[in-house]
Amino acid sequence: MYEDLDWENARRLARLAVWAAFMALGAWVVIPVAFIPVTLQTFFIFLAGFVEGPRASISAALYLGAGLLGLPVFSGGQAGPALVFGPSVGYAFSFPAMAAICGLGRGKGRPGLARMLPLGLAGMALMYSCGSLGLVVNAGLSWPAALFLNVTFLPGDLAKMVCAALAARSLAPRLGQRGGPAGSRPQG
Repeated sequence: MYEDLDWENARRLARLAVWAAFMALGAWVVIPVAFIPVTLQTFFIFLAGFVEGPRASISAALYLGAGLLGLPVFSGGQAGPALVFGPSVGYAFSFPAMAAICGLGRGKGRPGLARMLPLGLAGMALMYSCGSLGLVVNAGLSWPAALFLNVTFLPGDLAKMVCAALAARSLAPRLGQRGGPAGSRPQG
């Protein structure tokens, strides 16, 4: 009965769902600053991308979809389509692409900092660009004011990116290249 199941894809999908759950949990760790709260969800977006590769975008899309459908997964337990009219919409909608960009550096074996950090910066630049657009449209800020607001988040986001890259160097080899620890195929 279980011989026909594709255990590799089942493990991979389960891991992507777990990453979405970590992103949701990270959103609950909130440090209120100005219009946009500082959370740990971006740490998990960086980490998922660095560990899973571009398919981490699926996790970020699951996270975003769950929140838009009403699950309280956004910062401070917010949920629902009202996010679209809030100041953080641009940041949230950039998360799938950010995870994919961060994941482009995922190769075989232990991920290298020389690959992860530039891609993390590119993902962060995309997030800030989209976030600024959301601030201009929904918060009425000027472009210079929106861009300046992002500068205030830069030190924390850089720290989250570096910590995620260092964690990925340890975590990725333990998860194995084929969707789980080496030799961990369930027997039916």
